[in-house]
Amino acid sequence: MTGSVAASRQYASGMALAELPLVIVATPELPAQEVDRSRWPVHVTVAGNFWVDEAKVETLPALVLAAAADVSHFEVRLGSPDRFGAGGGVPVLLVSHPSLDALHASLAVRLSDVAGFTPLEPEYWGDGYRSHATLGRAVTAREGERLTLRYLSLFSLMPTIGRRLASVPLV
Repeated sequence: MTGSVAASRQYASGMALAELPLVIVATPELPAQEVDRSRWPVHVTVAGNFWVDEAKVETLPALVLAAAADVSHFEVRLGSPDRFGAGGGVPVLLVSHPSLDALHASLAVRLSDVAGFTPLEPEYWGDGYRSHATLGRAVTAREGERLTLRYLSLFSLMPTIGRRLASVPLV
């Protein structure tokens, strides 16, 4: 684990949460160690922004590895456009694939057992999960395009940089 998660926030029970939200994404290529958030590479969000107890961040790479243990790389077709986030400010393409649903379900169960687990948008967890490719300045993906997802990566989200804490190949 890097030293990027130093500050903390408090949640209802008074325990310290990691200051920076976390996200788990599936990608065709191994993402860089640090990614300019305004230039994210194409990715499919598997576990949207969440927090955990600051002391538990270091346990998450093993959790990601366990969730991906029996998942092979797979191809998805990018679906229809939609908008996510506060006020619909994030353009996405919806994606549907049984492996994404299985990865999210496995991660949701595992993460719910981590102290302080708090999803940023609880309505998009568990049964509300909608897999999607996030679009941005650096992403030129279009509806109907196919992607082979080969890596599952955990990122810590700073205001302008995503720092990769772990990656697991989907073999």
